[in-house]
Amino acid sequence: METRHALVARSLAEAISSGTYPVGTLLPTEIELAERFGVSRATVRTALSNLQQLGLVSRKRNVGTRVEASVPAQDSAGYMHSLATVDDVLQYAAETHRWVQEIANEVADDELAARLQCRPGRRWLRVSSLRVVTDAPRTPPICWTDVYVNAGYADVVRKHVKSYPNAIGSLLEEKAGKHIAEVVQSIRAVELPARMAKPLQAEAGAPALEITRRYVESNNSVLLVTISIHASERFEYTMRLKRQRRAD
Repeated sequence: METRHALVARSLAEAISSGTYPVGTLLPTEIELAERFGVSRATVRTALSNLQQLGLVSRKRNVGTRVEASVPAQDSAGYMHSLATVDDVLQYAAETHRWVQEIANEVADDELAARLQCRPGRRWLRVSSLRVVTDAPRTPPICWTDVYVNAGYADVVRKHVKSYPNAIGSLLEEKAGKHIAEVVQSIRAVELPARMAKPLQAEAGAPALEITRRYVESNNSVLLVTISIHASERFEYTMRLKRQRRAD
């Protein structure tokens, strides 16, 4: 099924190709596009980022989104690993629903510190949730996610997380003025922990996929770490490898 941001990106790419938005002109603003397509600004930002990766547009603060080409840039030699933008990761959360199971303070013991790559004794706020598809709320949950938030922002998260529809990373950007510069991700195969089996409607010990993401500011400070456990056959991870344009 085509995601909202993919639909917006495709529609805009077709409009650019047809000449509706000629090269050199500015696209409508994020607010205007959100209203036109009936989506959130986060969805529009992700769509525009996709177009930027294709070389169709450029984006500058206080200027807007300018059309740079009518067709995607031709690829040549050399491979560039293009997995997803930070916006892509945040958009996944925007298109699923978070069902909070528990909010608790955590002090990292040796085992947790190793998983979070922090010193033992560091304090975190843990938000444990189930994720379900927004358009199919009666289907089994996609995953169980433990979000470990930098304790300095615990009050902000406690106040807003149950009513905030998007990613906790987006919440920190909106409510605490933070900026996520990068997301460091690791993936491994695990057995489904017994404590998650019943909530996920799956068998304890069954094959599962664990995805850990560290959300990092430009100064390398870690805002939060998420550890998501996906039951078998409920999550597919797609990777796109693009050619890097040959230098002239």
